[in-house]
Amino acid sequence: MRAVVPDTFKYNLDAWLANIPDPPPTPGYTSSNTNSLLHWIKEERELSGAAKAMSRQGRTSGRYEPINWHEIFQRIDGDGDGLILRSELRRYLLATPVSEVPLSDDMVDSMLYHVDYNNDGFINLQEFYALVNVPVDTKTRSVLQRTLVATAFSIAPRSQVSHGDRLYIAEYSCCPPPLLVPLLCIAEVGVFVYYAVTMGDVGPYSPVPWSSPLIYDPRRRLEAWRFISYMFLHAGYIHLLSNVMVALFVGIPLEMVHKWWRILLLYVAGVLAGSLAASMFDPKSYLVGASGGCYALIAAHLANIIMNWGEMPFNWVRLLVLLALMGTDIGVFAHATLTQSTSRVSYVAHLAGFVAGLLLGMVTLRNLKEYRWEVVLKWMGLAIFLALIAAAVVIQVAYPDLVGLYPPMPVSGVSGKLLNGGAEVAV
Repeated sequence: MRAVVPDTFKYNLDAWLANIPDPPPTPGYTSSNTNSLLHWIKEERELSGAAKAMSRQGRTSGRYEPINWHEIFQRIDGDGDGLILRSELRRYLLATPVSEVPLSDDMVDSMLYHVDYNNDGFINLQEFYALVNVPVDTKTRSVLQRTLVATAFSIAPRSQVSHGDRLYIAEYSCCPPPLLVPLLCIAEVGVFVYYAVTMGDVGPYSPVPWSSPLIYDPRRRLEAWRFISYMFLHAGYIHLLSNVMVALFVGIPLEMVHKWWRILLLYVAGVLAGSLAASMFDPKSYLVGASGGCYALIAAHLANIIMNWGEMPFNWVRLLVLLALMGTDIGVFAHATLTQSTSRVSYVAHLAGFVAGLLLGMVTLRNLKEYRWEVVLKWMGLAIFLALIAAAVVIQVAYPDLVGLYPPMPVSGVSGKLLNGGAEVAV
């Protein structure tokens, strides 16, 4: 024999429960400890409805297991006071391995967007159930973004990647395509080919176009464009290939996430800082090459890793690759210094470009999740960068004798080979 509950009875029960007034508050009252059985029934029906709704949303992503939201809430609520901080929820969603978060990607994105309903900094159990019951807006991502995320998740196990990693990878975009860095490299190759053809000399460390209007000439400092235009000249194909490979390897990923104008600003700032520093600490040398800009990109990548450490996948691998890249580049040109008498490494220009990229990178690059200490750090970096550039310009113009600079006067027909009886070009 089986008892059957009529539909009319179910309807009347729902209507009856809906009209039950909430009991008066009592000491120690919480959502899980009521002094009314009927209120408990009413609350449980509401919460179970929200849980079932979100379980259905979870099943849309291919997961069919029921989700125990109360257990997830307790897992986040470490002190057991029935309240969780917004930062705790964000940390759980962004830092916990994907394999331990039983939520679809779209659900995680929705929860991060609607992290706190009343902006009081805390989320109680009722807010949490309301939060997970927000309708999910399925985002349409590009083929590139889906491919990059799928590739990263196929390389590393799901227990070692988090939704923070996924969100950072999803920032990569080819719309607009990353054209700035390739165009800069094409321009540098074109200038090198032009001088190789006109001078009839191509070698590992030649040609060096001493009389070019692009080279940084310490006697022509009033021609201010030379402080930047020297980046298009290179002392030999080894120098050119080294700078081009570094720019492509480091610059394109940065441009895909942070857009072209930020990368252009960093690149030019590194080139300018390199020439200003070299002119003061190595005032008798000519300067060619885009190493200052390349090291600015490397340092910006380092700043990017620091600012987005928690959101960046494979952060330690990226850091080690950058250090290896810098070591290889310096090693190649240290060898050139030992074997060639007319060219050597301008370590000052490399270092200045690196410092410029580190200081300016914290300001210009996008920070996916900004903390208060990072805001303070980036504005301090901008202030230091501007102060250093201003000091260098003032010394160049007003106090050239302070660091042994040549008088800032254009001299027609100056040949680098006549400078101090045998000039050197710094790369």
